Amino acid sequence: MYLIPYLFLLLSIGFAWRSATRNALIAIAGAVASGLILQILEPLALVGIAALGLSIWVPHSKLIRGSTGGMSRFLSYGLFLILAVLMLNHLAPGFNNLRMIESLRFSEDSKPFTMYLNFDKTIVGIFILLFFLRKRREQSFTFKRSFYLSVGRTLIALLSVLIPISLLTQYVRVDLKLPDQTWIWALNNLFFVCFAEEAFFRGFLQKGLTSLLPKTRSMSILSVTLAAAMFGLAHFKGGASYVLLSSIAGLFYGYIYQKTDRIESSILVHFGLNAIHFLFLSYPALV
Repeated sequence: MYLIPYLFLLLSIGFAWRSATRNALIAIAGAVASGLILQILEPLALVGIAALGLSIWVPHSKLIRGSTGGMSRFLSYGLFLILAVLMLNHLAPGFNNLRMIESLRFSEDSKPFTMYLNFDKTIVGIFILLFFLRKRREQSFTFKRSFYLSVGRTLIALLSVLIPISLLTQYVRVDLKLPDQTWIWALNNLFFVCFAEEAFFRGFLQKGLTSLLPKTRSMSILSVTLAAAMFGLAHFKGGASYVLLSSIAGLFYGYIYQKTDRIESSILVHFGLNAIHFLFLSYPALV
């Protein structure tokens, strides 16, 4: 029963990609209503969710026009950025995310792993996809063979760089496994982690920086690098090694997003790396 709000979130992600905005908003309403009933959300969370959605919708609406439009958009996006950072870091009040795994050691020498289904983090990604990336979502899943080849090559290149560094620094070791929790981990990681993080760091931050900076190759590289650095810093709770590894991974996610102009590409590379890490290496890290 407690999974009902998250099933509605999954529906809203699907609708945001391939259906009318109205259908996605109805699914979001279902997620919020069931979340309130099951006490995954408190009434205060409604304020944050409403403000988050409005702050990214307003810049694309007909409400902003005329000489004050630029400043209004800046303030609106600024508010969205603040609220998104709070929700991504679980600092916004009113969210009681559902814990699915608690202090589980997948190996004797691995750190204990706790996993939540994060409503707050996921709603950020949904609103970005729904309003900020709306022009691109209409063409989602209409990819050519070259798209998948680019994603595969980028993932292989990322693995060839990151795995040796991780092993040499003893952040992880080779550890083949297939835990009973694999299915729920994969579902959560793809839709409630990779989707949300890539929507924010690549779809919002990197895309936003690219649109603000001059249209040159050096500025394009700068936008990828800045978004990757911020992605790495967002993982500061894992320590300096995790920040470094995440920043390197962020460069590859940013590269494939810049190359394909499709958020699905960075989501697939991100999930591919995480899945390899989960199945074949110490997870989440060595003690």
